[in-house]
Amino acid sequence: MLSFLKNLFKPKLINAALAWQKIGNDATGYYWLCAAPVHLQLQRDTFSLAGVLTLEPEQSAALTAALNKHFEVDKLMFFWQENKWFLRLKENPNITTHAPQAALNKAVGAYLPTGKGAMQWAAFTNELQMLLFEHPVNQAREAKGLPAVNSIWCYGGGQMVGVK
Repeated sequence: MLSFLKNLFKPKLINAALAWQKIGNDATGYYWLCAAPVHLQLQRDTFSLAGVLTLEPEQSAALTAALNKHFEVDKLMFFWQENKWFLRLKENPNITTHAPQAALNKAVGAYLPTGKGAMQWAAFTNELQMLLFEHPVNQAREAKGLPAVNSIWCYGGGQMVGVK
């Protein structure tokens, strides 16, 4: 009975391809993930998800431009629209994800992506975090006493049937 109740109140994972399509975009031909800018807080021996961040449009534009330039060779592309971020991939990364709300204020280890592609995904995430570390948007945020965008939490993978 207790596990039934736990599952009942689990945040429902959305399908990023459907969400991208719902706001008026073509989602066919690619694999999509929701991509939330987050702040991870260092604890004594782990990181916790301190919050999902809402950014100014200029900050979102600057960060997505930097990420897209860096990951262009890998054919990954970040988008933001209506204050929502998305990541477009050429194929399914073979990971199982969790919504960021499930991990808020908790150690993130139990909520990191799992599956056949998890190790490759962890390497991508590490590279992404290094890129964000010294980005001018984060330097400006920290100067104002705001939390830095030190990671992107990807979840809700999905793909639309069709050919692009």
